[in-house]
Amino acid sequence: MLKNYLLIGWRNIIKAVGSSAIHVCGLAAGMAVAILIGIWIYNELNFNKSFANYDRIAQLYHNITFGEDVMAIPDLPAALGEAIRNKYPEVEDVAITSGQGEHILSYQDVKLSESCLFVEPQFLTLFSITANQGTTNLNDIHSILISKSLASALFSDNQPIGKVIRLDNRDLLTVVGVFDDFLSNTEFTDIKVLLPLNYHFSINEEHRKQQQSWDAFHFECFVLLNKHASLEQAESKLKTILYDNTSAEGKALHPAGFLYPMRNWHLYDGIKNGDGTDRNIRFVWMFGTIGVCVLLLACINFMNLSTARSERRSREVGIRKVMGSVRYQLVFQFLSESLLIVLISFLLAVGLAALALPWFSELAGRKMIFPLYDPRFVVGSLLLILVTGLLAGSYPALYLSSFNAIKVLKGTFKAGRSATIPRKILVVFQFTTSIVLIVVTVFVFLQLQHAKNRPVGFDREGIVHIAIRTDELAKANYNALRHELLATGVVDNMGTSDFPVTGAMSADASLSWEGKDPAQHPLIAMNSCSHDFPKTNGFQLVEGRDFSRDFISDSSAILVNEMMAKLISENEKSVVGKKITFGNDKEREIVGVIKDQVRWTPFMKQSSHLYFVSYNAAKFITVRLNPNVSTHDALKQIEAAIKKFDAGDPFEYEFLDDDYAQQFRHEERIGTLAIVFSVLAIFISCIGIFGLATFSASQRTKEIGIRKVMGASVFNIWRMLSSDFVTIVAIAVLLSTPLAYYFTNQWLEQYEYRVDISWLVFIVTDILVLSITLLTVSHQALAAALTDPVKSLRSE
Repeated sequence: MLKNYLLIGWRNIIKAVGSSAIHVCGLAAGMAVAILIGIWIYNELNFNKSFANYDRIAQLYHNITFGEDVMAIPDLPAALGEAIRNKYPEVEDVAITSGQGEHILSYQDVKLSESCLFVEPQFLTLFSITANQGTTNLNDIHSILISKSLASALFSDNQPIGKVIRLDNRDLLTVVGVFDDFLSNTEFTDIKVLLPLNYHFSINEEHRKQQQSWDAFHFECFVLLNKHASLEQAESKLKTILYDNTSAEGKALHPAGFLYPMRNWHLYDGIKNGDGTDRNIRFVWMFGTIGVCVLLLACINFMNLSTARSERRSREVGIRKVMGSVRYQLVFQFLSESLLIVLISFLLAVGLAALALPWFSELAGRKMIFPLYDPRFVVGSLLLILVTGLLAGSYPALYLSSFNAIKVLKGTFKAGRSATIPRKILVVFQFTTSIVLIVVTVFVFLQLQHAKNRPVGFDREGIVHIAIRTDELAKANYNALRHELLATGVVDNMGTSDFPVTGAMSADASLSWEGKDPAQHPLIAMNSCSHDFPKTNGFQLVEGRDFSRDFISDSSAILVNEMMAKLISENEKSVVGKKITFGNDKEREIVGVIKDQVRWTPFMKQSSHLYFVSYNAAKFITVRLNPNVSTHDALKQIEAAIKKFDAGDPFEYEFLDDDYAQQFRHEERIGTLAIVFSVLAIFISCIGIFGLATFSASQRTKEIGIRKVMGASVFNIWRMLSSDFVTIVAIAVLLSTPLAYYFTNQWLEQYEYRVDISWLVFIVTDILVLSITLLTVSHQALAAALTDPVKSLRSE
């Protein structure tokens, strides 16, 4: 019987190619979206799970108190490792690492800049890192581990073990092992090199002091919990370890330790007061919900079109019932036909998803593969086909199998007006969902533009910064380097700094000034720079003056932003001339106040920060390009000038506007994905409306003919056929408005700097959806209205 059902189902598909194509296209689009989102969600939920000790790894953070603010920081002193190791039974192992950073690797004529991590040997066992060549022994401070991809890039013979690599044009390190590249859905995906932490301490005297210092917050601490210990037990022991060992200044910040488990690192990626913020898990729920909704929209199309065309199958149902078929057999028959259409749609959806996956991976910012041969994908696909088939076919099957055989065969069966109510309800759901998606998507883009248009307090066009990564460039005479660059004629100005104008800064809570409350320890962001750095970046002065070599005292001058000025002097008009002391450092004088700058995420409030003159710790060169010279030519001449001071450093640069734009990448991805899914939702809804409009026009052919004979105009016929759909959209508008407002408000709440919710967006969206609906319906309505009434009346 199943074979017979499938054969009849196939014949019905061929017989009604138009409606079958609508069924297949709608379901394929919905299933393709579900497949892509499913792959992405699987990737997100399995983030970091490739590490064998995933359930027992945690990172040590500390809540630090700055006045009324509490900040969770992962930066800790290296001495913590030895203080924890072998002293707490709840902790099986501990590993200290440096922060991730770019370093130059040289072998013969090959020079590459790669992301490196300085680690204790325990890091390798803690994260279950094994070597596919050589060993993972990093006890020798001049040993190095490299990834498989880096080994291929550096060594043409792919035999790296025992070969010597030069790091940062300084020291020679021996390759002792090669490890498999970290997966794209892991915390360390960019890391290509692992180096001994003891080598970091041997580089210079400043680094040597960090090894035992409890005030050098430059490292991160990872712990492996004992199999029988709970996170809470270990956390209670480690809560005061930093407070007990740090200096008096450190104790004033009231550091309170807590463990952040690996299972939360990605999905709960932000930390406030010791708790993870649910930014990434929100996206999982958001796109999971969108995937389900888009699939539901496709299923609703199938239900509506199947039940709308029910009268064409009524005689078949009547005959089967007379021949002895019971209802469950009819239900099974229609469900098998649905599953056949779903299977065809799924095969098309797999093809669409496979074609779209490279684009989807690039958009999501993570490499994803199509798991066609993964048993879990096969099982998931079977479940998707089964659930979609049952979901899409259950209502039509139950509806068709309920027909009365006698009425059908006598020709007295007619679907009443009540039969259209479920279809209308489902269409209302379709358009409600589509409108909500469109409104939320519009506000995602408005929020993005709101942040992009935020005043940043510096210039972004034509400014390039270059990292100083070698001793040769770090020790180069500043004035000589500046003269060489300006002499090219392609550089308008040049300066150096500890950090570029965007991104991170160092921070200090020990600043003091006249009138400061000694009980308060506000955290102030700081950046050291050359005299020319503010002018090179186009800082906007509010009060006072810029750094100047004309004033000998400017070697101890500082510039503060507006927030810092308010912090120092809430009542006085001017802070210029006031003195500030950094810990035990000398007094420095404020010479100017600059506009508040957007240094990190533009979606959040910024902080108090300052700049002070120093040439001792420059890590970046910033140049302002001559706008009258082509960028390509300018960069070639800058490279030539810098190589006079350091020939071994691969010339790598970053434009300031590109660096700033990186802060919007996440929201841009979300916005693009949302708009794609919104368009698909409208497309699927319109497919359904088009099918229903076609059927409605065909069902009312005789009525249209009579109305035209009686004098009805084309407009009257169009209005009659379109009015039902306009009413449906109007109801959807009423239902979608509060839902769209709620979800938009929930989305915007994660941002401190956000756009206001405008009702104009709701109005424009509603008009747009209504217009699209009318355009979709009008094609069939006008075709029916323009048909010769003689042909209409003859057709029946």
